[in-house]
Amino acid sequence: MNYFKIVLLTICFTSNFIFCQAEKEFTTLKTNTSEVKIPGIWEQLNKMDDSGQTYMKNKEGIIIAVAQNPKKAYPTFIKTKSDYENVYLFYKWDSDYYAENKFKTKLLKENSTLEYVIWKYNDNKLDNVFLFGSSKDNFLNLLVYTDKWSEEQKNTFLEELYQINK
Repeated sequence: MNYFKIVLLTICFTSNFIFCQAEKEFTTLKTNTSEVKIPGIWEQLNKMDDSGQTYMKNKEGIIIAVAQNPKKAYPTFIKTKSDYENVYLFYKWDSDYYAENKFKTKLLKENSTLEYVIWKYNDNKLDNVFLFGSSKDNFLNLLVYTDKWSEEQKNTFLEELYQINK
């Protein structure tokens, strides 16, 4: 009888464990060069043809943008530089543009080993927090635009999104 109880309990716990494991949901976005997996459920708002940036929104109202384009398509790309150096040149080029147009910019975080930079500019409404990173022959340009997340939450989301797609 004891053996029967142990087997029954094992089956109950195992089935609970198996069926209670939540599969993480992803949205797959086709970019100019490949596909990007985004954690969660997102609906497409629009796509900018010139930059390849696709804007998406989730049920919380969080807005993100994703672009993935060949590195060689950018005027800052220098073939003899490392991937991280090219990411940094891309960041400087874009942030300088916003600074020249009287927007406040700030470098938030950089990681030369993982080849990314996180930075922001304020559009006089909200901070636009970007992660520019290297992914094979492409630059991955990720943006979070919301006042519902802290800067730390935005950075964490961007880093997770980047790691999934690096």
